[in-house]
Amino acid sequence: MHITSILISVALLLALSTKTAISFSPGVANRAIHILEEASSQNIPVDASLRRYAKYQERSYVKSEEYKSISDILRNIAISQYRIDWQLREAGVECSPENRVAFLKKGDPLECRGMDLQTTLECPDWAWAGLKEAFPDEEDLSKELRALMQPAPLDLRVNTLKCEERIDALREIINAGYDATSTPWSPIGIRLEERTALGRIPGLLDGIVEPQDEGSQLVASLLEAQPGETVADYCAGSGGKTLQIAASMKNKGRLFSMDVSEDRLERGKPRCKKAGVSNVQRQVVQEDMTRKDKWLKRRKFTFDRVFVDAPCSGVGSWRRKPDARRTWGTFDNGFDDGTDRLANLLPLQQQILQRASRLVKVGGRLVYVTCSLLPQENEKQIIQFLESDVGAEWKVESPPSDFAIPFEVDGQFLRLTPAQHNTDGFFAAVLTKHG
Repeated sequence: MHITSILISVALLLALSTKTAISFSPGVANRAIHILEEASSQNIPVDASLRRYAKYQERSYVKSEEYKSISDILRNIAISQYRIDWQLREAGVECSPENRVAFLKKGDPLECRGMDLQTTLECPDWAWAGLKEAFPDEEDLSKELRALMQPAPLDLRVNTLKCEERIDALREIINAGYDATSTPWSPIGIRLEERTALGRIPGLLDGIVEPQDEGSQLVASLLEAQPGETVADYCAGSGGKTLQIAASMKNKGRLFSMDVSEDRLERGKPRCKKAGVSNVQRQVVQEDMTRKDKWLKRRKFTFDRVFVDAPCSGVGSWRRKPDARRTWGTFDNGFDDGTDRLANLLPLQQQILQRASRLVKVGGRLVYVTCSLLPQENEKQIIQFLESDVGAEWKVESPPSDFAIPFEVDGQFLRLTPAQHNTDGFFAAVLTKHG
């Protein structure tokens, strides 16, 4: 990721956790309106519009109070737009960026009598039914969705290739003046309660620590990759979990980082170098599921372990991407709405799961993961897989004996949520091939 994008992402996340009053000077308000209008007209996430805006400024707004105020406005609207729009419609006012900023500036309560629960909880239509199914108790549903409106802490993963004991990295961070603690669940995690500029954190630029949500650390640990094994990180992207898997393998064995995007895989190269990872091989795999992938076919039944971080709706990451509630369904690939995109995604997830499973040898392990809380992307995908011809040789395994969090649904699946665990929302299933 380009350094400007990193700084902007940090600034936006800082805005979520700020406790100071928002500045609404005319210049700040007008710039925020301009960014919101561009995001709306071009159907892109607000942070992408903000990056464009900052790129063309003569001075760096990343370090200015004005920039922080713009970020405050954008983030506060992102986490409350459904409620703001409901009130604007009730008042007979157009739901425009200008009127949203004006409402926020006015400071009226976001919630009021007569507002329906879905609006109150800032949930889009495409995710509402699935979330109600996942949390049938209304009180639990409210807790989970309100937790997804809160700012996420900054979690770090200790790179055990460079630092064997978490306490050593934690001590350096605390000595530098940060309010940091060990993560409650992950044995290799460190948590900073307040977000800060990443480059200032001791050990980060040296690859000793890496930004990674505690939930992400936990699901990756379920693979339990061992030194000397042949392992695949399927749908690896730029390789955040690849780094953790490589550390688990102690750089011994072969770890294949796979993705349909060569660009994403290339972005993983400098991350591996910084982390001291040397056992990773990158492989672009076929994106079109109707076509055979010759490379994968030649390697059927040769892998000890495969990690499938499936593309998903990202509901579990709404704390970090609050406007994804509205933009996920339409800003990419030309879908009409979130319902349309989700309907197209579900068969793809099943195809990826089945294709990846063919890599695993008898006795091997596959871990299926999403950062979603929707059952149709999670346990229902596993049930469908097990009922398929390909899945007949597989069974769901219990979690490792030393795993910190109990699995749900008769002990079969892991579900992490911000309300229960203060992590991003994740699902994981551990499968073993029996032949």
